[in-house]
Amino acid sequence: MNFSAACCPISLDTFVASQLHKVPELLRENDLPLQALTKMAPVNTGILFLQFNPLWTPHGLSKIVLSALQKVDKLLYIKVKGLPLSETKVSTYNRIVNQIYNISSRNAVDRFDTRVVLTDFRDSLIRPSVCVINKLHTSHTIETILMTSQEHSYAEFLENKRDGITSEALHIDTTFKDNDQHLVIEHQEKTQNHLPSSTDEDNIYDHVVIGGTFDNLHSGHKMLISAAILRCKKSLTIGVTDGIMIKTKKLWELIEPCQTRIKKLHEFLMDVEPRLQYKVVPITDLYGPTADDPALQLLVVSEETQKGGMKINQLRQEKGLSKLDIYSISVIDDNHAGAGEENKISSSSFRKRLLGSHIKPPKFKSKPYVIGLTGGIASGKTTISKRLKDLGAHVISCDHLGHLAYKSGTECYRQMIEYFGAGILNEENEIDRKKLGPLVFSNKDHLESLNKMAWPEIRRLYNKEINELKKQNFQGVIVLDAAVLLEAGWQEDCAEVWVATIPKEEAVKRIVERDHITVEQATRRVESQLSNSDRVASANVVICSIWEPEVTAAQVLKAWQYVQEFLAK
Repeated sequence: MNFSAACCPISLDTFVASQLHKVPELLRENDLPLQALTKMAPVNTGILFLQFNPLWTPHGLSKIVLSALQKVDKLLYIKVKGLPLSETKVSTYNRIVNQIYNISSRNAVDRFDTRVVLTDFRDSLIRPSVCVINKLHTSHTIETILMTSQEHSYAEFLENKRDGITSEALHIDTTFKDNDQHLVIEHQEKTQNHLPSSTDEDNIYDHVVIGGTFDNLHSGHKMLISAAILRCKKSLTIGVTDGIMIKTKKLWELIEPCQTRIKKLHEFLMDVEPRLQYKVVPITDLYGPTADDPALQLLVVSEETQKGGMKINQLRQEKGLSKLDIYSISVIDDNHAGAGEENKISSSSFRKRLLGSHIKPPKFKSKPYVIGLTGGIASGKTTISKRLKDLGAHVISCDHLGHLAYKSGTECYRQMIEYFGAGILNEENEIDRKKLGPLVFSNKDHLESLNKMAWPEIRRLYNKEINELKKQNFQGVIVLDAAVLLEAGWQEDCAEVWVATIPKEEAVKRIVERDHITVEQATRRVESQLSNSDRVASANVVICSIWEPEVTAAQVLKAWQYVQEFLAK
């Protein structure tokens, strides 16, 4: 199929312009309904061989990419073929790549993975006089080939393909219409007035560097990486933030471990351009390798990290190193942003969307089905428990069972009086928890001793209640509401664990307001408990109550609906 535009040819660089804001309207005019993209596709992984045409229109390119997205469920590779071998600028190719990622991020379902292969782009830029046929070895097995032309089968270019791989030509009308404009592609504005060193956007360097957290690798990350790769001849250094650098980020406890992020980065890099030398390293400060590596020449940043580029060059200058040229890319809008989320594509928005989702599958299925609900002090766990009760769960409060365990006449009561003394009793000779609290929250040895006395009795009591429900043929969901679920090892009795979490500062604020104690006292209480990150590491579901009550309620409902669907299977 030939989809070249029926008009007088002009040079590619002439018509490429910065009018990305028009793209959403143009996409909405397409014949393809965007809702169709949310339907389950027959294959997980496919590749689109996109025959380059310097006269693409917004309608044309968008229709092709959107049609391909409908054919694949999880991962779409895009390889552009037939690139010109001369007189093409880095910036032109960069904008084409950005345009493809924009179309995908605006219209594919959330978490869909698009990867634009850059080998042919780089060959056209660096070796324009040599026509090379690059075979493609992808990290994921290709199940289907999508084409805009039936001139080639393209299967011969793939080294990792499924036996019996299918092929399909996309029959899309991309002819030029009277009201069409040429391809709308974002222009990467340079900000020379704000940067101490800027660069011509078409320069190519031997050694390039970028940095970031790269959590939940998304289109914004891929555009940053692609901009660096297209401007790189030999080596690309990537600093991946870790340690204290990630703890200032929203919901940082949900950030993937550094080695996991590095592994995913490496997979992406090998998929899009395996021939460069990559140095992917953890960094715990702003500078990373840029502080000492004299070979580095270009730093690629986003609009939001330009000030970091200034600081890096200031340090290099102080150390007698050459300043880095700096190239800045624009951020892109997030078409899936919900209430309280950033308008731009960001990892923090993805992490917020994980709240209420099952980040790990349940350990087993049983009836009744026991969910362990835990969280730190003032985390909103009690409110979540009430919502689950309203949804139909039977809630067992381990805090209530703790009161029963402390009752006079029990073995736990006798041990506590023997250890702490009669000073913890009230006028009725019962344990006064307000007197007990300061003793155990200020002394770890006291807290450990109390736990050894109380936890076995509480476990006996909740197992007794669960067994009584079984005798009554209860087949529903039981929620074991326990602040110390993980510390006590009670998660072993649960099919899954839900963790309520809020930032430490918010927890301290809530405790001060609720209990009328000092900030220092509240801080000691929070710090005496398991950390948010330790709890999240054991979680199947994470719920955060820092926002409005209806946001928390939506997270709870989302997780509850998954459980109901899981039990109904």
